[in-house]
Amino acid sequence: MHNARLSEDANILLYGDESKGEHGHGHNVVVTFLFNGEVSETDGMMLNVTIIKERINKLLGERYDHKFLNIDITPFDKEVPTFEKIASELLSDATPLFENESAQLVVCHICEDREWEVTAYANGTVEKSYHLSFCAARRTYSPNLTESSNKELFGVSARKSGHGHHYNMRLTFQGEGELENNILIENSTIQHVMNKFYRKYDHRNLTTDLPELQGMPMTTESLAKHFFYELKKEVPIRRIRLHENPYFFIDYQAGHRMFMGVKTKFYAAHRLHADSLSDSSNKEIYGKCNNSNGHGHTYTVEMVLEGDYDRSTGILFDLAFVMTQLEEILHHWNYKHLNLETDDFNDKIPTGENICQVLWNKLYEVHGDDLSKLTLWETANNRFTIRKEIE
Repeated sequence: MHNARLSEDANILLYGDESKGEHGHGHNVVVTFLFNGEVSETDGMMLNVTIIKERINKLLGERYDHKFLNIDITPFDKEVPTFEKIASELLSDATPLFENESAQLVVCHICEDREWEVTAYANGTVEKSYHLSFCAARRTYSPNLTESSNKELFGVSARKSGHGHHYNMRLTFQGEGELENNILIENSTIQHVMNKFYRKYDHRNLTTDLPELQGMPMTTESLAKHFFYELKKEVPIRRIRLHENPYFFIDYQAGHRMFMGVKTKFYAAHRLHADSLSDSSNKEIYGKCNNSNGHGHTYTVEMVLEGDYDRSTGILFDLAFVMTQLEEILHHWNYKHLNLETDDFNDKIPTGENICQVLWNKLYEVHGDDLSKLTLWETANNRFTIRKEIE
């Protein structure tokens, strides 16, 4: 990344080490394309993943693979190939490939090694996120509750001796239209802010070491909110996601919106087969997934709830209750053949789309309008998402 109109020092401030190296450098990035549309009642799919792979792989192979972006590909011969610009260009290149399909391409997401990620949306919005990890101790409790109430609500996490977490935090910035210098935030600025944050919080006891945290509920929700407003004083952050472990996180967004996310797994087999179609049509549509004896997956489920932050307790929802309800629902599918051992797919093909929809309906009975988003990973490269419609 290098802007020929600027000095070397200015390029380093903007792009960091990415601006160095006259002959360029490379990255191994993962590219994800997201589609939006209705699920077909005939085959249970929104868009056949085989079609997506064929068209996308052809585009990447012909236009991007083994190329020097700055020289071989327009517009990067004149535009700085930042990842913000690359994601937008990939989305623009791929969108026409699906313009005649019922499902439309709406997002291109690229990331590398959990250090950063960029998302380009069809409406022109671009986001870039940075990941920051730090280790800290705390006692989970609220000073507004009695000792017995804290123990009842937080369990062993309320012990006065405290406990520790390896926190992972994602900081997200957002912009629209043409970005100045094709970036959302200067490299020197974000690195300074992240280093400053790390020095302040890493290897600290959050309950005792930091005066500004005294008197507030010591929960992940409270910390996410506090970190958001602390960072917002220095950079135009849009939202943060704070993980205290791999299966639980809190999102805090501009506009005082807070979300809780939980993640778990279940193991199940299925066969993709439509009784209304011929055997040859089934094999053509589903390929190996039409195997008569079925096949299996390790499914990953991520559920996100939105609610009102309780200033007294410092929580959004009771985590133990949320996890218990999710596990109880998935228990009926765990280690089962979805076609043969459950009633949920008697009249539905257990495609990823339909599994996600059936699970959404079950979770909605428990959480109602608090249910904001549900994502189901069938494989590491294949996921399905339902979001709550916002009026």
